[in-house]
Amino acid sequence: MAEREAQIAMVAIQLGLIEDAERLYVSCGRFDLLNKMYQACGLWEKAVETAQKKDRINLKGTYYAWGRYLENVGDYKAAIACYEKADAHRTEVPRMFYEIKDISSCEEYVRKANDKYLFGWMAKYFESKQKLDVALNYYKLAEDFMSIVRIRCFQRNFEAAEEVVNESSSGPAAYYLASQYEAMERPKDAIRLFSKSGRYNHAVRLARECGLDKDLVPLAIQCNKRVMLECAKYLEERQMYEQAVVLYKNGGNSSRALQLCFDAKLFDSLRAISDDLGSDTDPELLRKVGDFFMSHSQYDKAVQLFVTCKQPKQALELCEKYKVEMTETIAEKITDLLPDKEADAEMRNSMLKRIADICVQQQNYHLATKKYTQVSSRCRLSGPFRCLTLSLQAGMKDKAMDALLKSGDTEKIIFFAGVLRSKEIYIRAANYLQTLNWHTEPEIMKKIIEFYNKAKAYKQVEIDELSNYEKALDALRESKKCLLKANEDCTMLDRRIQLIEVFVNAKNLVKDDPNQFVQTCYQLLETPNLDVAVQRTRFPAMLRAHPNNATGLTRTSPFPPSSLPFAACLHSLHLPAHREEAEMLVFQRRIPLGHHVDQTVVDTIHRKLNIHIPTDSFEVDEEIDSDM
Repeated sequence: MAEREAQIAMVAIQLGLIEDAERLYVSCGRFDLLNKMYQACGLWEKAVETAQKKDRINLKGTYYAWGRYLENVGDYKAAIACYEKADAHRTEVPRMFYEIKDISSCEEYVRKANDKYLFGWMAKYFESKQKLDVALNYYKLAEDFMSIVRIRCFQRNFEAAEEVVNESSSGPAAYYLASQYEAMERPKDAIRLFSKSGRYNHAVRLARECGLDKDLVPLAIQCNKRVMLECAKYLEERQMYEQAVVLYKNGGNSSRALQLCFDAKLFDSLRAISDDLGSDTDPELLRKVGDFFMSHSQYDKAVQLFVTCKQPKQALELCEKYKVEMTETIAEKITDLLPDKEADAEMRNSMLKRIADICVQQQNYHLATKKYTQVSSRCRLSGPFRCLTLSLQAGMKDKAMDALLKSGDTEKIIFFAGVLRSKEIYIRAANYLQTLNWHTEPEIMKKIIEFYNKAKAYKQVEIDELSNYEKALDALRESKKCLLKANEDCTMLDRRIQLIEVFVNAKNLVKDDPNQFVQTCYQLLETPNLDVAVQRTRFPAMLRAHPNNATGLTRTSPFPPSSLPFAACLHSLHLPAHREEAEMLVFQRRIPLGHHVDQTVVDTIHRKLNIHIPTDSFEVDEEIDSDM
């Protein structure tokens, strides 16, 4: 239907019925034909309006046609405006001025437009007129450095041409000047400028033609692999084997590079290219490289080569035998070569354990921990025992923990214990944390209690050598909070807390209330199982602080004769009635007096007991029973 109306509109145009044709074009939506009709009728404003609103695809064409019309009628200024709107001014405006022979107006327009393309047009015009100086100025404005170099070469001013190349860093300019130098038989300058322009293939061609073999390798490396291999073959034919090896290697033909190294005995080059060997390299060549490294004690290179050849067992044997450093990169590469758990879990676990053991020997405890923990939890045996399973995880956890404890990395030890969630690991981590300065680190104290709590092994926090029972009391109270949260029995813990509270209070009475201090000590020493909370060997230190110390006690002092410090003091006052008790305390219980009483007092006790004074003190295990 639309095409019929368009056809009728064309008939109307032939009959001069312009208005009817206009109405028909609008009704059928053929605004492109309406636009052409307006142009044919000279109705340029309507044509542009239609193009702007309904036919934008033909808008620039409409302006261009209008510009041509105005140019034909001599309205050049309006024609320029239409050409600019049609984006055709870069070619049409200079053409228009050239046809009317008005170059001065053209120059004025170009300067005002400040367009590089127009500057180039003007430069070409003046160059065609042999006005080279004017052309050079316009070429500079157009930044057409290749044309500037071309004119300078025409003028035989090669120094000025080289200066333009250096200042502009223009590839086309450098290429043009290089071509001129090649024609002038200046190959070194030509090769330099070919390289500067990025045309390395031309530089390689010229170097080979002129026999400049020393310059060939750095140029060929910049080319594609085909050119590199061609140059490598060329250098090999000229017996420049070391340079040929470099190009063969970079060109991707490592096998030929290796073979050439052996043939020409290029051992330094062999070491350099061994890192880039792949599994696709000829196995015989790889074997020869490995033998070379072994014969020259290059064991680290040999390990890398075995890994490349997918021979993890040989790589591990070298690491074990020659103490080659097991880096994380090598360990991960070997791990990737191991069979899957489903294929051969036993072999995989065995190899992982070997890697971890090597890391322990080399004191790389973090990597050892990582490999120990990668051992699968269940390893199915092959052969007649295929129905049995071997549990490996527990032992590997212990080994991993051993490695971490040796590393001394507290943060990772805490993290590792939290991840594995094993009772034994919890206890070992807590024991390690107790060796730190946990008294001044509340977070470490909390972790110790947390681990013992999770392990169901609620330990009394170890009291340090400075007898800081106040700190221990705080720790036990924190432990009680954890026990209460876990709904555990706190009877024994309450008993320990009570005894330590009495002991701490007694220490505070040494100076303020000596008599009460003595009475409290007497009561504590008579308490059954006192050592579960307070070590009896701590009392001598308190005794020394008493106003009536060991050298001044009287026979009426209320000290219990069954306790070591007081028995020692009684003997120092010549009380033979307690001789047997003292002997029993000193020898049967093997309590080290020297740790808690002055050495002079100890010597006096031994003399009164008529026994030899030992030179070395007894070694005594003062470990407190830690089980609840």
